Amino acid sequence: MKRPCLAALAACALIAFAAQAQEPKKTADAPEKPAAPDPAGAIQPKPGDTPDPRIVEGIMGCLSQGLTPDWKKAWIVIKEIDREDSKSVRQFEGNFFYATKESDTKGMRLQTCGGDRVVAYVGLLNGYLKEDQQGWTSMTMTFMRDGRYDAKYDYTPIKPKSKPVAKPAAKASAKKQEPAKQ
Repeated sequence: MKRPCLAALAACALIAFAAQAQEPKKTADAPEKPAAPDPAGAIQPKPGDTPDPRIVEGIMGCLSQGLTPDWKKAWIVIKEIDREDSKSVRQFEGNFFYATKESDTKGMRLQTCGGDRVVAYVGLLNGYLKEDQQGWTSMTMTFMRDGRYDAKYDYTPIKPKSKPVAKPAAKASAKKQEPAKQ
């Protein structure tokens, strides 16, 4: 899912990161900056529409908080970990990485503004997918320093959580008792 106009916004987010990286560290006397407003409440996704650029901006803004100045690639992997029978309630976990080389596929762990917030933004992106595409089980979104980004979805069914198998009842030990000697 590549969007040229969104790439420009992602590039702006990257430039904003570079500017933030140069800010002096906060001290106890310095007033704390208010957090950027979360647009999640204002965005109303509709399947098939072009995604709102604020979503990608929000994801990149959240990732940028943990990126080092020499980063070249950052990516998120969101996996479904549980789904209720109704299929309308799903649980996800997010893993976040960055690398200093574009060819690096392992990367280093990335601390973000919060995994739940990133997963919420990804949930908003899901609203733009056609209904038959919304059942993905894994999504990898990659951001490059030059503003390029890509999202790949996987539809492999997740393995249901196995319920613990009850242990068989212990067999009564039938020790032969010898008759008492008189």
